[in-house]
Amino acid sequence: MEETAMNAIRNTLRQESQNLIEVRLELRRLNLTQSAIDDQLAPQIHMAAKKLVKHKTMQLNLQFTSLGQEFNQLTRQITEDERNGTPIHEVKYQAFYTMELEYKILERALEIKKIENRKIPDTPIETNLIEHGLFGAGSHSKEVMKRKFTGGVVQQTRNGFRRLYYENNNGVFLGTFDAKVLAGLTKLYFENGKQQQFSFNFNELVRAMDTDPSGKEYIELYESLVNISRTQIIMEEYYMPGNKVRQRTVLYHPLDTVEFILREGEEPGKERAASVSFHNLIHKSLQAGNFLHMNVVLFNDFHKPITKLLYVNMINSCAQNITSYHVDTLTQHLNLQTKNKSLVVNGLVEAFQELKVMGVINSFNIVYGARKSVQYINFEPGDLLQLQNKFPIEIDSNMDSIHESFQLDQQQHESFHESFQLLFDQKK
Repeated sequence: MEETAMNAIRNTLRQESQNLIEVRLELRRLNLTQSAIDDQLAPQIHMAAKKLVKHKTMQLNLQFTSLGQEFNQLTRQITEDERNGTPIHEVKYQAFYTMELEYKILERALEIKKIENRKIPDTPIETNLIEHGLFGAGSHSKEVMKRKFTGGVVQQTRNGFRRLYYENNNGVFLGTFDAKVLAGLTKLYFENGKQQQFSFNFNELVRAMDTDPSGKEYIELYESLVNISRTQIIMEEYYMPGNKVRQRTVLYHPLDTVEFILREGEEPGKERAASVSFHNLIHKSLQAGNFLHMNVVLFNDFHKPITKLLYVNMINSCAQNITSYHVDTLTQHLNLQTKNKSLVVNGLVEAFQELKVMGVINSFNIVYGARKSVQYINFEPGDLLQLQNKFPIEIDSNMDSIHESFQLDQQQHESFHESFQLLFDQKK
């Protein structure tokens, strides 16, 4: 999958640079300054870069690092040949300018991604669901789940930040996609006037999740709605604003009902519309304002499932001025399924590094215990987390729009190259 994405990025770069190379060479023949050439090419480079923004920032930066190394090597070769008076064939110069175009297109794509990821968080998610760790970053294959839970019913007690009893009679753990689906449903809940039960077409839910509609996406949505509807939980420390103490809930389905709507031309099992209702506990909590906002564009752009759920949990932590996680507690909260602690810790550290690179945190440090075992990971909230509290938004239930309290200025480019190079050097 990773190799496929990298090849797709490079193929797009080659195609777009070939479209621009003759223009680039002609501008050079006119003896224009480099600044004038850049100005002339900027609109075309921007249009070419937009074709790459569907890829994740991590993948683009990995390609940026690789391409940068090739470009630097070719630059050194040409510089050395010029210094030595060695004749340089025009083909070599053309290769240089072609690669320069690829580099600038990719650099511009990263600038666009950075601006997009600064979208104001506008997708609500109920706080109790975050605090009790309903969604996990780790899972097993369907075959392993069937062997581990022979009756097809998953039962588990999670001792994360808040104790949760989890039961699913579809034989699955809810994961990052399910978290995004439930967040999208919550957004539709507000857009539908906070009605406990509401109906929607799948394309409306896809829009609320900031993803592109496709047959594959609709199939995954259908499966996710089924999985969520077949999940029951008990929250040991449920919080309702106004109550002095947290309470233990009854066993309940977060989505009380899910009914698929069969429309003309559709087959049973392939419906593309549904009606859902939130359980009364979730409904009352949302009514009381017990929710936080996540940036689904940023969520989608994260590379690792651990990073996605760490981001969601950091939103809640930041709201409570919590900047330290006990590693064992965090591991249980994220439902990481491997028993190899070294692999778990490495995965967590890589996720924290990705959050740092993406601007969610400014820094993090590891606190070691006995025998150099990792005990805590502390972090400093970054710009993208601080946006949560600086610019609150209101959801207008009468309009499909978000009223933001400020107009985001265009951000100037800051290269991710050094940070991502550090990340990938650590992985080697």
